[in-house]
Amino acid sequence: MDFHTHNLAATPGTAIVNLPQEALLHPDAFTPHPAGLYSVGIHPWWTGEENLPHLWAGARALAALPQVVAIGECGFDRLRGASPDVQREVFSRHVRLSEELRKPLTIHCVRAFDLLLAARRELHPEMKWTIHGFRGRPALARQLLDAGFDLSFGIRHNPESFRLTPPGRRHVETDEDY
Repeated sequence: MDFHTHNLAATPGTAIVNLPQEALLHPDAFTPHPAGLYSVGIHPWWTGEENLPHLWAGARALAALPQVVAIGECGFDRLRGASPDVQREVFSRHVRLSEELRKPLTIHCVRAFDLLLAARRELHPEMKWTIHGFRGRPALARQLLDAGFDLSFGIRHNPESFRLTPPGRRHVETDEDY
């Protein structure tokens, strides 16, 4: 199964499709396929937008759908998006939603693993947290695995990090952008 894609045309049941911003802004217009699998969240790149309250309302509404099997992609990005403080607040909301709905969290993290590890220590989640599109070196992979994260790997990844990740905590994805 494709752990993370943006391909809305993926064959239902073969991939977890991350819903686009448009779906969050207009949740009533989104009709999930009965056999579809989806994730929903506010990408860190969207955290600086004026419509953030509308995105959050849409994410909450869509997250309750039975076809939504994961919360996210959400997380931290030091290259794009709002300030780290805003990203931390938005991420914390996602964590609370993940715990409330008992759905795992899919995480986007760019140059901010220190923030992510701190959030995990502070928030003490019970639900699984998976870092999607992991490209890091083996030392970082070991640190994240030891902290309880799962890792998902796309086409571009560090082969040694992939090998050291236990099969039960290793996911594969296309992260196709459509």
